[in-house]
Amino acid sequence: METNLSVIVKKYSVPVLFFFFGIFLLVAGIKGKQDNMFLMSSILMFIAGFLSIIYSSGKLKTSILSIIGIAAGIGALVTMYFSWMSVAETNEYNKNYTLCKSEAIQNLTDIRYAQKIYSEVNGKYISDWDSLVYFINTGTVPFVESQGVVPSRKMTPEESKFIYRDNRPIDINMTEKEAYKLAKSPICPEDLKDFKRDTVQVSLLKSKYLTKSNTESRKNAGLKKFNAEDLPYIPLSRSKAKWKMEVKDSIQVGEEFFPAIEVSGIIPFSKIQGSKNEKISFGKLTSNETAGSWEDE
Repeated sequence: METNLSVIVKKYSVPVLFFFFGIFLLVAGIKGKQDNMFLMSSILMFIAGFLSIIYSSGKLKTSILSIIGIAAGIGALVTMYFSWMSVAETNEYNKNYTLCKSEAIQNLTDIRYAQKIYSEVNGKYISDWDSLVYFINTGTVPFVESQGVVPSRKMTPEESKFIYRDNRPIDINMTEKEAYKLAKSPICPEDLKDFKRDTVQVSLLKSKYLTKSNTESRKNAGLKKFNAEDLPYIPLSRSKAKWKMEVKDSIQVGEEFFPAIEVSGIIPFSKIQGSKNEKISFGKLTSNETAGSWEDE
């Protein structure tokens, strides 16, 4: 009796284990809403266990088992193919998500910079895309041309009297402001002949967006060359969806008044494939903050 029980256990233990493991995986896959590849693997595991039980009982001929085995093998290969395709698709999706988000962040950072420059001069933000693109392409920003250094010495009595029109004591070395005034004066000393601190207007486009460092940075990040005309559009959006740009010329923050801006949009990807697409933005219409949502991550 014990011998027969031992033979039965040896004969059926592995097939039964595969059978119930297949049932467990199938139930877990359905309840956990797993993908089709997981469910197919569970079904194949279940079938393999079921056929092994029948074969072990002697009710299934070897030839029939071979035919079923070949069919199952083909099914397994097909499953492996679709599984590989699914992995490749997921990798491509993740690659596009990373690229899209990087380009979106760079896009919003460039928009924010131009808006900040404009608001510093005009006291408000640009409210439409055409005007913003035009400002980036044609606008100018102040730039200080710097040449020479402040001499490490005190001013002479003559130099001090020229600047201050009095005979005040000379206790400290010359400051940069004093050096600037002397360099522009008719009594300019020899050591200030090459001193220069002039503010000139330079192209916003060339001084910020088309510099060598910015161009190299974009290239290293895998981003395309800067083009102001691309800024209004969310990267990799098939329908050329635009960022939503909202501005207010004046809001009250405490006892002061400031302009406000918010630029937002939903990129066509999510961090986890299949979930809700990700929203990215900067600024708020209720405050003068211009922080980006990505800066809080």
